[in-house]
Amino acid sequence: MKQTTGNILVVAALILAGIVILSYLSSTDAELSRYNGGWNGTSAFYDQLDRTGSTAITSYAILRSAPPETLIMVEPHALPEEETDSIRQFVRDGGTLIVIAKNESANSILEAMGSSIRIHESILSSIDREYADPRMVIAYRAQDHRLLKGVESIALNQPSTLTGGEILLQTSVISWIDRNNNGRADGMETFGKETVMAREFLESGEIIILSDSGVLINSMDTTVSERDNTRLRNNLATGMDTAYDTIASQPFETDGALQAVTGAKNTTIIKILVLLLITGIICAAYARRIL
Repeated sequence: MKQTTGNILVVAALILAGIVILSYLSSTDAELSRYNGGWNGTSAFYDQLDRTGSTAITSYAILRSAPPETLIMVEPHALPEEETDSIRQFVRDGGTLIVIAKNESANSILEAMGSSIRIHESILSSIDREYADPRMVIAYRAQDHRLLKGVESIALNQPSTLTGGEILLQTSVISWIDRNNNGRADGMETFGKETVMAREFLESGEIIILSDSGVLINSMDTTVSERDNTRLRNNLATGMDTAYDTIASQPFETDGALQAVTGAKNTTIIKILVLLLITGIICAAYARRIL
């Protein structure tokens, strides 16, 4: 009886160890990472994309051979010319490119597309805000668009500003660029509406820019129930033949040890090897009559 109980405990411990290892291989604490299930990760958004049938783009060649209707890029970095050529052709052939970014590094993609829209890294603040944080700015729909169906206002999380294109979302008139970062509109700072979402047509396609990747983090879907953040995310994830970028987008960018972790997350063979290792340990234990 004691031996049976010991066997059960050893097997349970091995199974638990396997779960811990697989969990580790499925998570990181990188900012914006889709593998971060915590407060500031984007795991919920990408899980929603997967559940609604969106596909991961691992080669831009697919944009020429079997293009989706919509491609989502989040905080993309600059790309080689041949890759931007594929994205540019995808848009001009009728595709929709959605770029969600607050960093000016994404402007290289917009410039390569021939778009006039530009992201300007700034401290956008407002009296019309969520909670007590002036950078939790509220933005309002400026005109109808399929991505804004059912959306009247959203709470932003430290957004930048946009120039160019047609305005889709903008702040209220009691907003300002806080150039000295003191939380007040003073000195040469003036109140006015600021654009945070815009679109532009390029030949047969469309480019849509939202200057706040912070709206995608897990906490922004649960803590702003008075706003339409959830509806916006649903519109991004459903109703379109959508693909999401995993090449240049920040949620898929990691360095050093995190690169190995996220690589393991995407590599089924790694998980299989871990399971085989655990199985082998159990078999060896039986062979030596430990169990």
